[in-house]
Amino acid sequence: MSATDAIIVGAGSWGKALAHTLVINKKKITIYSRNKENNSQNISKINNIDEVFQNKSPVIIATPVNSLKEIGNIIKKNNFEGPIILACKGIDAETGLFPSQILSSFTSTNNLAVLSGPSFAAEVIKNKPTAVTIASSNKNVLEVFTEMFHSKFFRVYASNDIIGCQLGGAMKNILSVAVGISDGLGLGPNAKAALITRGILEIKSLGEMLNCNDRTIYGLSGLGDLVLTANDDLSRNRSFGLEIAKGLSIKEAEKKIGHIVEGIYASKGLNILIKKHSLNLPICSKVFDIINGQISPADAVNELLVREQTKEFV
Repeated sequence: MSATDAIIVGAGSWGKALAHTLVINKKKITIYSRNKENNSQNISKINNIDEVFQNKSPVIIATPVNSLKEIGNIIKKNNFEGPIILACKGIDAETGLFPSQILSSFTSTNNLAVLSGPSFAAEVIKNKPTAVTIASSNKNVLEVFTEMFHSKFFRVYASNDIIGCQLGGAMKNILSVAVGISDGLGLGPNAKAALITRGILEIKSLGEMLNCNDRTIYGLSGLGDLVLTANDDLSRNRSFGLEIAKGLSIKEAEKKIGHIVEGIYASKGLNILIKKHSLNLPICSKVFDIINGQISPADAVNELLVREQTKEFV
């Protein structure tokens, strides 16, 4: 394989959007895809994932969270020690681990960075102004990826709060399902504003347990991403919430969306963390109960409304 500035694993909409951004930045990009067709003159394609990790080029992983263990095994098999940035958002449904924690079993955390923030792929492809956060505990890795991605239309802000940046990106998916349910039930804009505001406090509650920086929670990867995902019809998670509020089953709603709805799996992973840290996260917990068929959307809303009055900030 000829010299390349970065290799992207994941040829879905987000992987293509990131490739588009890097091509604009005059980077030479290779993308891994099982599909052998190549419709771009500016992007090379490979079909053997082992080739991705048999060179020293930085790697961008833009796949669903549930694929990370498989990718991690390939990283370990090839003894890859180059920079890796995780552009996926979620929590593993089986372990309650964030993406960087999953991959740290296969490579040093020192090699890892994460990319998060309010960024629909369709908007990035159209060169609509976008601002994101890239976080890493390794200054050199952080510099590699911030330099690589930063541009006029794709502004990058650097952080060293790697867990905090992933926390917001995962929990906003769950909270956006809740907002979709609220909108689908016709509860109105007052309810939406309350869900978003109280939802941020739920993110902050877990962030405190995980030693995250408060400023991260109220930054692009937390508040910023939640505001975007909870309010726009481009959001798969919000659309999923709308559909189940209308009476579709979980499987029917996911099928109608046509893509992986990360909020489904993140809610299961978050439930592990709620139990582990004995947290009270009422909105996210109700989403988990709805997804697992323990309660209807209407009954879940009613139970939230009749909760005992309390202080806004405890």
